[in-house]
Amino acid sequence: MIEGSIGTKLASPPEAEGIAEGIRRPTIEDVARYAGVSRGTVSRVLNGGQHVHPATMEKVLHAVDELGYSVNQAARNLAAGRTGSVAFVISERHTHLFGDPNFGLFVRVFSRELRRDGRHLLVTTAADYKEEHFLADYLVAGHVDGAIFGLPRAGEKLFERLLRVGLPVVTLGRPLGYEEQLSWVAVDDKAGASKAVERLLSRGRRQIATITGPLNTSSGRERLEGYLAALGIDRASAHMAEGDWTLESGHRAARKLLKDYPDLDGLFVASDLMAMGAVTALREAGRGVPDDIAVVGFDDSVAARMVDPPLTTIHQPFERLALEAVRILYELMANRASGPYHVILPTRLVQRRSA
Repeated sequence: MIEGSIGTKLASPPEAEGIAEGIRRPTIEDVARYAGVSRGTVSRVLNGGQHVHPATMEKVLHAVDELGYSVNQAARNLAAGRTGSVAFVISERHTHLFGDPNFGLFVRVFSRELRRDGRHLLVTTAADYKEEHFLADYLVAGHVDGAIFGLPRAGEKLFERLLRVGLPVVTLGRPLGYEEQLSWVAVDDKAGASKAVERLLSRGRRQIATITGPLNTSSGRERLEGYLAALGIDRASAHMAEGDWTLESGHRAARKLLKDYPDLDGLFVASDLMAMGAVTALREAGRGVPDDIAVVGFDDSVAARMVDPPLTTIHQPFERLALEAVRILYELMANRASGPYHVILPTRLVQRRSA
């Protein structure tokens, strides 16, 4: 017997029982024997300590520390019939993933929330058909407990396979073609875009153009619809150029708009990152912001504050979007969902110096 540092008689160290260091990891039974308690008591301590006397809990925690015991999360997951992993799938090129600050925020929130439940976040992309096919094979093979999709494009073919196997799926944005079958969380893109254009109109701008997001995404389409509705025009009458959410595409689109509509005096850009590229293009063309052309973005991301002048933009609540997506995914994974969940969150205008 040895004297524990907390003044309680403890069982012999595991080495005396033939568990030499380097032979195998200490088990929950080793902790129980070392602390002089039952296996069930150790389990209760490791799961929060409910109904365990403080002195007993102290003995168990001391044994855990002395033995270097750690919970075998993989074994727990296997016993519970889960993998312990959730996929975050981005339907864009890898360059978009690392270039857009919004994705980093989503990854941070998803990782934080999943860790609390002992789960791991797997981040991947599906940029073309071959990648989609490979990814679908991986997801339906049971490697993850669920998936969150960012920027779903119209007609994502892998959704059909995921629906057939019943994998819990939540999308950020409406999944075009699967709006009724899948769960999703989105902001009111159309209303937000209308607010942006109304801001430009209130500043006396009348020749207002837009740089859209990809029109095979719900955000790209609905932000264009909001622009058209605020101006009371149809697509044929719109001063528009399509971007792909990247800074470079905003720069190219702004140059095209200046060439096609040299008298424009207002610009609504469907993302802050594209707006950042657009402002650079306007400056290169000798157009001042906001004196010559007022600019409004969308997102209220870090990019909005990096632009000179800082962007007037539409705020979307990224953290709340992420939290709602995780909440819904947990409901689906626990089979508590009665059907697909659909959540729409409001936006608001943030006034800065660009408009």
